[in-house]
Amino acid sequence: MAYIALYRKWRPKTFADLVGQEHISRTLSNAINTGRIGHAYLFSGPRGTGKTSTAKILAKALNCEQGPTPEPCGKCRACQKINDGSSMDVFEIDAASNRGIDEIRDLRETVKFAPVDGRYKVYIIDEVHMLTTEAFNALLKTLEEPPAHVVFILATTEAHKVPPTIQSRCQRYDFKRITVEEIRGRLETVTAEMGLQVEPEALDMIAIQADGGLRDALSLLDQCSALADGELTAARVRQTLGLIGHESIYRLTEAIYAHKSQTALAVLAELLRDGKELKQVLTELSLHLRSLMIYQSTGTLEQMDLYAEPDEILQTQGKFFSAEEIMAMIKKLHEALAELKWSPQPRITVEVALLALCNPADSAVMPVQAAATAVDNGRLASLEAKLAQMAAQLAARPAAAPAQPAAKAAPQPPKRPMPAAAPVQEVQAVPITASDAEVWEKLLQALKERKMPAFACVNQGQFAGMTETQFLVKFQGVLMADLAMRNYRSLIEEILQELTGRSLRLHCSGENTPAMPPPRPVPKKKTLPPPPPEEPVIHVDLDSMPPEERAPLEKAFEIFGDHVVEIEEDNK
Repeated sequence: MAYIALYRKWRPKTFADLVGQEHISRTLSNAINTGRIGHAYLFSGPRGTGKTSTAKILAKALNCEQGPTPEPCGKCRACQKINDGSSMDVFEIDAASNRGIDEIRDLRETVKFAPVDGRYKVYIIDEVHMLTTEAFNALLKTLEEPPAHVVFILATTEAHKVPPTIQSRCQRYDFKRITVEEIRGRLETVTAEMGLQVEPEALDMIAIQADGGLRDALSLLDQCSALADGELTAARVRQTLGLIGHESIYRLTEAIYAHKSQTALAVLAELLRDGKELKQVLTELSLHLRSLMIYQSTGTLEQMDLYAEPDEILQTQGKFFSAEEIMAMIKKLHEALAELKWSPQPRITVEVALLALCNPADSAVMPVQAAATAVDNGRLASLEAKLAQMAAQLAARPAAAPAQPAAKAAPQPPKRPMPAAAPVQEVQAVPITASDAEVWEKLLQALKERKMPAFACVNQGQFAGMTETQFLVKFQGVLMADLAMRNYRSLIEEILQELTGRSLRLHCSGENTPAMPPPRPVPKKKTLPPPPPEEPVIHVDLDSMPPEERAPLEKAFEIFGDHVVEIEEDNK
């Protein structure tokens, strides 16, 4: 007899065999017992969680010779036909291959016929979200009011792609991911039935790699048991599934903590020589960092679906990094994982990620507090650079007339109404201190928050200093200086009053731009005599002329143009 894969051999036969879906099996059993059988069901959930198996169990429960019963016997003729796929009353349709409107029309034609052997005709449509919009529309009316002997079961992994009009006509059951403990318990039952000696850690690895799907777990067990030789060890599972292993991950973590880039790259090269996948390296390193993060927060890894790691390792390496550093490192690893799909050189992507982790000061992988400190330092450095530039410009100016003495403090003048156009004055720059430059930066920030046009205008100017009563700004052109004095003077002086606590008058100056050269004189046009009256134009049809006459005429048109007029002859 041909070998049967484990996931087929151990497919659930009754509701009691379903793993991790007790809420669904109990609801369907009660519905069958009470006779409240729906005409359409929608089974949604991750792959390998029992949607199709539950649909077949429901079909057997409805058509079993002992039923309808929540516990089909599995031995009667109807149950056996459903098990081996030969039943004339149970139809399995793959919507990924039969997704068009023609297939749904054929289905609608067969729905009206009565069952052949059992009580109900059951239509199981797998991956129903793959149907086209037209196919869904064709199915809608039949799904809403099917014959009494028909039950539809729609299965999908992406319920959000099923139209709401279809969902509203079905009873929806959401299948949940199966936990690691439930998968491990099922694997223990299977391996005990197989007579296979298994290490507990090996089953844990398979259960975690299955990612919530029991079918995937049975497939992985089938793959690993082929090389087990009577005993399935953790090392054999790690080798078969291409897992990295704790030892290499711990070495990578220690190299990152010690900032040993060479050691980290050497570990990576060693793993690649052993045939390990780059994606698996990043995945297991991020899982280990997740274990450290959770262990720091909770002190345990129970109920977290993680690899069983020694507490002494978690205690030791958990002290290597702070929680902020671990989160930043995990984020960097996830970015590298996303980039692997499109990178022409995936190994370089992983090496860059490891170097960034080993040298956080030279990369974006920094704790939040360190990043904030770096931003503040950058702002201070920018201000210092601006001050140095202004000081150099002032020092480079040639000596001119002796500087005017600083204006004495004068009593605050009463506010007067702004004139229509304030005159633009030429102001003398004064030495700028750090506090004065800070006032300028705060002024720009306030203008940006209050009035963007004023900020756009003033930002083009250059701070020229401030005295006890004046605030000096210099522009490249007179136009922008005049605009600032005309439209934004009162707003700027109001902000300066709030920033400095004293009344400052705004003075804007602008460098005169060179005058445009006068336009060239336009020469006077000579008076021309009026044109003669236009002659009537004669249209010549060259296509209708014989070749011997058309050739010389085309030559004449080429030389003199094709404007043909009629010449009147004098009949004298």
